[in-house]
Amino acid sequence: MREDFETIAAIATARGRGAIGVLRISGPQTKEVLDKVFRARKGMKSEKFGSFRLRFGSFTSASGETIDSGLAFFAKGPKSYTGEDYAELFCHGNPLILEEVLNSVLKSGASPAKPGEFTRRAFLMGKMDLTQCEGVDELIRANSVAYAGAAFRLQDGELRRKLEPLAESLNKVFAHMQGAIEFPEDIIEDRGKWLSESKKAIEILKGILKDSKTSAKVKDGLRVAIAGRPNAGKSSLFNFLLKEERALVTKVPGTTRDVLQGELEIAGLNIIIYDTAGLREAKGKIEALGVAKAEKILEDSDAVIWLFDGQKKISAKEKEELNCWRAKKPVLALVSKSDLGSAQEGFLSCSSLSGEGAELIRAFLKEQAEELLKDHEDLILLKARHEKLLKEALASLKKVCSGLEKGAFSELVASDLETGLEKIWEVTGRVTPNEILDIVFGEFCVGK
Repeated sequence: MREDFETIAAIATARGRGAIGVLRISGPQTKEVLDKVFRARKGMKSEKFGSFRLRFGSFTSASGETIDSGLAFFAKGPKSYTGEDYAELFCHGNPLILEEVLNSVLKSGASPAKPGEFTRRAFLMGKMDLTQCEGVDELIRANSVAYAGAAFRLQDGELRRKLEPLAESLNKVFAHMQGAIEFPEDIIEDRGKWLSESKKAIEILKGILKDSKTSAKVKDGLRVAIAGRPNAGKSSLFNFLLKEERALVTKVPGTTRDVLQGELEIAGLNIIIYDTAGLREAKGKIEALGVAKAEKILEDSDAVIWLFDGQKKISAKEKEELNCWRAKKPVLALVSKSDLGSAQEGFLSCSSLSGEGAELIRAFLKEQAEELLKDHEDLILLKARHEKLLKEALASLKKVCSGLEKGAFSELVASDLETGLEKIWEVTGRVTPNEILDIVFGEFCVGK
């Protein structure tokens, strides 16, 4: 898959000021560009650096003026991140300095890198498969320990290591099928073996796909809705949990009209907390829209914190609504405003002012997070692309088994097997249309 690439460069560190800023250069002219912009101590040229040996020196502009001092290393391809000649420059993390150094690099013969172009080259040069490249991007985006762990296992090649032996086994079956079709006098059909190998592959795919729902939750976060009647203290609890004044709090019932959301991490998992409009017969069109949104969030949530207003008697209808939601998903029911002496018999109490009930709430959220992650310590992050392709591969292999069991023509069975194999190889990028690569790497940040 190697191509003749131009030399590219980009800033690799995030925008803003910091102690250190990093630039990357990759391509056939890397060494020449590096020698133009970096003056190592004692005039050492890049070819004398030694692979991955950091050298101290100064960065210069195209006109020869010194911009900054810092470090650089050069790595000869293919032993580099991209598989090409490659360099990294480390200067002070002032955006003005970084831009000056980058401009010098570009004027010295490099071109601006596109989003994800360094990792795309690593893929095209055979340094990574496509799932590993996707893992790199997901690892950068991860917002929880569980998400980062699952992304790292993807980046580390765990999904490829599960799929490659399966695909190679099916490749042998396909080759034997083709041989039996083309040379029936020399190669005898072994339908029992074909069926056995196909069923093994099906079980492996099922095992990978069974984690897809958990994988999505780990990536997107566990959704928890705070619900109840107007003025039950939902917004106050929302602010209390997030430790910031996100929601407007007043004594006027129905203040919250839209859905607010915030995030926190518990037990290594990202928890998305939703503050919803009070559930009641809406008084006006705007409030009706808010109530409808609240009901939709409740339906879509993974768990619910249900608040009763401690200043009012709990009605039979409210208890009925609570029981209805408890039948659908985990619910923690609390009576709010306990600091006003409002605790009611038969329910746990809480107060966003005094902090009473905070440990109950955190224990509830921790329980939901641990339940989701239970038996998934080695979870591999599955992207929607992977899930779609593996489900299609699974469907094709089921057709293969059905065809073999019913005595279908070998040509038809082989066609279904070929389709399934193509879907599996498309996951790893061994067979991948260019437009898919454009989509995958287009999501990356520049410099990665």
